[in-house]
Amino acid sequence: MTDLAKEEQRFSRKIGALRAKGNFPAAMLTLLETVGGRQFQAMVEQASRGDASSGLPELTAPERHVQGASLLPRASFPLDLEPARALLATILEDVRAAGSELEIGADRVMEALETEELTVERLFQAYLDEDQDFFAVWAGKTPTTPKLLFFLAQSALTPFIKSLARRIVEARPLNGVWEHGHCPVCGSLPYLSSLETREGLRKMHCSFCQTAYRVARIGCVYCGERDPQKLHYFDVEDLPGFRVDLCDQCRMYVKTADFRQLDRISVPVLDDLESLAMDVLAQARGHVRPTLSAFGF
Repeated sequence: MTDLAKEEQRFSRKIGALRAKGNFPAAMLTLLETVGGRQFQAMVEQASRGDASSGLPELTAPERHVQGASLLPRASFPLDLEPARALLATILEDVRAAGSELEIGADRVMEALETEELTVERLFQAYLDEDQDFFAVWAGKTPTTPKLLFFLAQSALTPFIKSLARRIVEARPLNGVWEHGHCPVCGSLPYLSSLETREGLRKMHCSFCQTAYRVARIGCVYCGERDPQKLHYFDVEDLPGFRVDLCDQCRMYVKTADFRQLDRISVPVLDDLESLAMDVLAQARGHVRPTLSAFGF
């Protein structure tokens, strides 16, 4: 079984575990399972086309990378436009089939694409550029599903972004502890932390290219604060295996998944979904999450 096949199997098992808990709408989990399956298939097809053997873009010099520069800034990630365009169209149909507000939002986006009020090129570039104003405008145009366009862009581009990021890491392995508050590959912020291995190595998971990279066990991942008087965490009994790490210096927080002592499947994008209730609690304490969820919620 290939690594991608194993990942897809874990993804499906995790969806099944979330479905069994009964805490999430069945229609939402079905949509995410469908979209996830399409993303894995896109990655397989990309590899079969030989894309993995093509040359990499020019990467940041090692001496600049050590100082904190990302290997390839997210805005410089090359667009694999045609397969991403095809995936976007397929996912739009999946969203439309979900019915209710999602169908209304999908119809509005389809209409915009047909009339060229919106172009795929502009949508994808806005995602790469983190153009919040662009997505804010479209949130107003799809008021019942304000995050829909971001979800669509992210879902359509992620397989190709992940594939490129993995090739970058193969060419320039990430050794040791990364001491900067952004992803060493693309420069984006992490959306989730995890503790792994018996030693409890701490890893961050990038919100853009989904690269996992090691960071210091103690300290705020965003601002680098190390003063224990300014660093706190909390957990909740109903969500074993999760905690929220809070920083009083920058007022940001990151959730941490630690399943080492639990018989639990860990899939970061779905761990983030499973622990959404903890976002509510952290924000009620006046702390801010600097990224959207793994699915753009």
